[in-house]
Amino acid sequence: MKKTISLIFLLTATVLYLNAQAAKKFEFKQNKDDAYSYISTVEEDVYYNGYLNHHAQIINRISSRVINAAADGEAFIFADYMTTDDSISNKTGRHLVWGEESTSVFARKKNGELTISDDIFMPTVRNVPVFPDKAVKKGEKWTAEGKEVQDVRKAFKMEKPLIFPFTANYLYKEDVSSNGTTLNVITVDYTFDYKSNDYDLANGTTLASSTGYSKQVLYWDSTKGLLDHYTEQFQIKITDIYNNEYVFTGTARAEITEYKVVNNEATLKDIQDSVKRMKLNNISVKKGEKGLTISLDNIQFEPDSDVLLESEKLKLQKIAEILKKFSNDLLITGHCADRGTVKARQILSEQRAQSVASYLEELGVRDEYHIFTQGKGSTEPVASNLTDEGRSKNRRVEITIME
Repeated sequence: MKKTISLIFLLTATVLYLNAQAAKKFEFKQNKDDAYSYISTVEEDVYYNGYLNHHAQIINRISSRVINAAADGEAFIFADYMTTDDSISNKTGRHLVWGEESTSVFARKKNGELTISDDIFMPTVRNVPVFPDKAVKKGEKWTAEGKEVQDVRKAFKMEKPLIFPFTANYLYKEDVSSNGTTLNVITVDYTFDYKSNDYDLANGTTLASSTGYSKQVLYWDSTKGLLDHYTEQFQIKITDIYNNEYVFTGTARAEITEYKVVNNEATLKDIQDSVKRMKLNNISVKKGEKGLTISLDNIQFEPDSDVLLESEKLKLQKIAEILKKFSNDLLITGHCADRGTVKARQILSEQRAQSVASYLEELGVRDEYHIFTQGKGSTEPVASNLTDEGRSKNRRVEITIME
């Protein structure tokens, strides 16, 4: 009898232990100065009244940094968003072109709930994911409230974001291995339905309704307490008061990149010392709004072209050694001297930024989804354009290690 009771107790304890081992408590791990960025790629078909209007590729870069963290796990986060349409093309081979920017500051609890003003346009999906306050086993489901934010300022002249509440359905599906890391697979789906009475024909505000759905697969890293990557299928249908129908349907994917905080005196000095040790001329390093910038002053191309001279390639090879120490995204900015037409200067500055980006990619510094480019023409001179010396300084390409 005692042996039977002992055996039952042992089996019960074993089952409880195995169940406890299988269950996971999901939560964000947020510490001051944690920094990471997401690059999301949206492939979207746009239909107007049932006919395909166009296909768009939208790149979003979200850079986040924890500026403060509380003892209960809640964190205050500064986020910088960049969005650009049709920014990369397999046909042209162009790199990501830096687009429209915005910022926001919000609080996030360790379960994922956000505290953020409804007047802010980004992030567009809020409170996804939100985790339950308990351990969850594979196959277990839960629900949580979220919000979808839509920016219709351009299309419908509505100055404030449209915010639609929804109930998200979650399922902890399975675990998978990725590059030696175990990731928890969580599926999420939700729908929303919005009817508007906020018409203003005089100002062109004509939106009548918006409906949609999202089906996501999240790959969660429990060790880091962060989303590693995700995929999504979505559809948004908007109708105006004239019964015109706009449908946006497609897929999205995103991945995280952790990066170092570099915009400080210690890193600045370290890169300056590296430049000096490598005996690189006409190179300056400075702190800026987006990160640390390495400026190649008087960079040499073939006349009136974007073809790098061999001497500049050798210089970039050495700079590549510095850049490979960091995982941060890069922004390549081209500048021209005040020669020729405004349009020609703008185009040439963009082309030269692209040329440098392509060579850095060829050297294995970053892939095409982590190098952004922009051209500034002659709008940001650092010296007078009245002298040869000044024009040579203005003829530059800047490489920013972004935060």
